[in-house]
Amino acid sequence: MIDPCNVTNSSRSHAELEEFLLFGIVAAGKNADQQAGKLEGFLGGRSPFAFIGRSDREGRLEERLRAVRLGKYTLLVRSFRELAASGIDLRTCTWEELTRFPGIGLKTAKFFVLHSREGEMHGVLDTHVLGWMRDHWKPAPGRPPSVPRHTPQDPAAYRFWETVYFGMVAARRHGAGRPAAVDWARFDLDLWMERRGSAAPA
Repeated sequence: MIDPCNVTNSSRSHAELEEFLLFGIVAAGKNADQQAGKLEGFLGGRSPFAFIGRSDREGRLEERLRAVRLGKYTLLVRSFRELAASGIDLRTCTWEELTRFPGIGLKTAKFFVLHSREGEMHGVLDTHVLGWMRDHWKPAPGRPPSVPRHTPQDPAAYRFWETVYFGMVAARRHGAGRPAAVDWARFDLDLWMERRGSAAPA
């Protein structure tokens, strides 16, 4: 089962990578702890994509999702079905490739890559990160007056705020101009742990 408090692991097996990606999809906008438990109940220790493919062929995929109350059933059926049939290599695929699947936006794709591979640099712009940014945001001439409250859906807007996030973290942790020195996965998880009690679901 996925432990939302300990998600960084660059040594996952293929089955573990499949489960972690599915977790990112089902946890978006939901309580991560509850969704992790429900996903575990759905998979029951089975190889994720193989089980999904078999459930789909049997015409029981949505039924099994509903049995554990994962929610977003129309979206999850499409997303799980397409992923299971795709043959995608989750060890080497890009985050851009992941966003081609239903239910995987920029935030989820970057979350998956950041916490599955060593040395990655991505901003997971969820409510926790955006809340931290708002707390430390200092409006200035030429800068937006405030940080958005919800994950930007427009790729250009996402890139803009991700770059702002990198700069804020680098300046706060290591001095401006040294973002590569930051362990981005560690910072992301620490921030989530610190703010999870006071923020809405990611």
